Amino acid sequence: MLKIWKEKEFVFPLMMSTLFHRWALYPPGRVPGGVTVHVSAEDGDVDIETPTSLQWWLDIYPHLAEHEKPLECTQLPGETIFVPSGWWHCVLNLETTVAVTQNFVNQSNFEHVCLDMAPGHCHKGVCRAGLLAVPGKSVGDMENHPPGTITWNHNDMTSTEERLKGLGSVTASNSESQCSSFEFSDVDKSLENQVFSYDIGFLSQFLEKEKDHYTSVWSPTNPIGQREAREWLRRLWVLKPELRGLIWKGACLAINVDKWYACLEEIRACHSLPAPSEDEKLPVGTGSNPVFIVSDNVIKINAEGGLGYSAHGLGTELEFYDLLRKVGSPLINHIPEIIASGFLVYEDGVYRTVPWNGKGMPDVLAKYYPLELSYANSCFPLGLWSKQQFGMDGSAESSNRPIWPYMVTRKCKGDIFAHVRDTLSKADLLNLASSLGVQMRNIHLLPLPHGESLPEPEDNNVKDSDPPEWKQVISTLNRRKNNIKKHLANWGGTVPTVLIEKAEEYLPPDMSSLIKLVKDDDGDSVYTFPSWIHSDIMDDNILTQRAPEMGSLTDTKSTGDGDLEKLNEIHIIDFSDLSIGDPLCDLIPLHLDVFRGDIDLLREYLRSYQLPFLRGKSNNDIYKSVQSSKFSTAAYRAMCYCILHDDNVLAAIFGLWKELRNATSWEEIEHLVWDDLNRYQQSSPTLSS
Repeated sequence: MLKIWKEKEFVFPLMMSTLFHRWALYPPGRVPGGVTVHVSAEDGDVDIETPTSLQWWLDIYPHLAEHEKPLECTQLPGETIFVPSGWWHCVLNLETTVAVTQNFVNQSNFEHVCLDMAPGHCHKGVCRAGLLAVPGKSVGDMENHPPGTITWNHNDMTSTEERLKGLGSVTASNSESQCSSFEFSDVDKSLENQVFSYDIGFLSQFLEKEKDHYTSVWSPTNPIGQREAREWLRRLWVLKPELRGLIWKGACLAINVDKWYACLEEIRACHSLPAPSEDEKLPVGTGSNPVFIVSDNVIKINAEGGLGYSAHGLGTELEFYDLLRKVGSPLINHIPEIIASGFLVYEDGVYRTVPWNGKGMPDVLAKYYPLELSYANSCFPLGLWSKQQFGMDGSAESSNRPIWPYMVTRKCKGDIFAHVRDTLSKADLLNLASSLGVQMRNIHLLPLPHGESLPEPEDNNVKDSDPPEWKQVISTLNRRKNNIKKHLANWGGTVPTVLIEKAEEYLPPDMSSLIKLVKDDDGDSVYTFPSWIHSDIMDDNILTQRAPEMGSLTDTKSTGDGDLEKLNEIHIIDFSDLSIGDPLCDLIPLHLDVFRGDIDLLREYLRSYQLPFLRGKSNNDIYKSVQSSKFSTAAYRAMCYCILHDDNVLAAIFGLWKELRNATSWEEIEHLVWDDLNRYQQSSPTLSS
């Protein structure tokens, strides 16, 4: 076994062996000869090109000057070696051997671990390659460092840079060009007289301050995912109160918690909310936006996707709540109560709030983001129809504007379903599925807000004859279909190659076929009605309370709406992704994430849902379409939506039904996963009437 060169990523490793290992080690900031460090400008990932240990010892080591050689040792059987964070090391096994390694985080390296998880590439390049990753640094720059700077031996650092340049193969580079493409102008001036330091204060200077650490993409080589890191920090905060000073420093590096806590304080002061306790000072949950729970209040700051996306998310959610109150929907009792909403603005070093109820266009938004709105004169100018138009524009947007929408809601009773699902009995889960069926029916029955026709999108993915309310959906689906092989390949090997090759053939030639039915008696196309879509019905967006002495619905032939609501008190949260479309789209996360493919739960949900999947002006036309066209069958449409989904839902399918990894056609997957939808569709009383 050969160990190649590797730089420790801020975790302390211990290694115990049974036989002999030859070690070579260099301190942080000194890239060994023969090693090349690449830093990606796209995601901050650090890639290291290195020879094998044997190649290094044979081809590189003999040519090193004495002062360029590494620290060396031979590890004997039964001995343990400790490698500090950041140290380059390679191991040559001198015999066939077995070794056990353990990485861990403690108080000494905690801040470095948090720094390493932060998004961006500048600080990662510096941490791995030292100041060699900074363009324009010369040997002269390295020689005049100020007193007190934590450094490694200066002569080694200088000769190392000369050696690296002389060897030519040892450089720090961007994925597209050499290191000169880096832009460190903000910190370069302050570092003119410094050498590389492993001090956390020094390294953190290279963080890209313009990046929003809560929503920016993290490096795929991070030890844990972005959402898991937030949950980890939150758990440490609650379980290790004696270390909160240290945890706070780490959270500031990894997720900018100091920034979001300042936002929380301004919102709290504006709306006279209680002060957070010590336990409540860190964001909660694994969502994409900072969320604080203070007493019985939930404060959500919308940071994901840029200002246009988040402002439309808030505007549509406020319009949705207003509609619920107007029509008297029972859903209002199963969603959070809104206490306050508005925009948070950062000006002249101070945060201030601008309350907003979704009606009218606030001046502060026009100042920072002058949207060209087609519905500026409507009651909710950033509501559903404006959001649809914004989606069709599809323009990329920077997320670093100093303004964020926010919403304050009353905390719902119950536990997040994701946290308690393993404690629930099958009867409890059946009751939950029934309650979800009722509430999803309430969502899908809501009337769409009145609005003018959407402006024509400037692309070829829709036709003039397509209904305006469907154009954004059709445009998006056709665009993904046109690049379907690339779309599926992006899931990194999740989808078997044979299925990728057959995807285009399986999908309809025109995605409008999924919502356009047979010709009516006058020869015109019949389109289904779109519905409000939650778009994110996942197990972490459902709160449940187990009612005492609940019975299973399987023993009941008929249950009214009121009875269903008593069986399991549930709340649905997070309506920021509201859109319009095919109600089947909400069933995909329900079946794959909430029900985990359990067919009994799906059937119980459908039994209480009691709505046809296809609704239009003429039930007779709909019924004929279901009988004559596969494009109108529920199972086929659901499978198409899975293939074209913006998230990797196919990974969930292949994870839940492992036998489908050997499937050779999409029809096999459609039949096993979604066939019950066809049976429900055929037996629906509304369709057969």
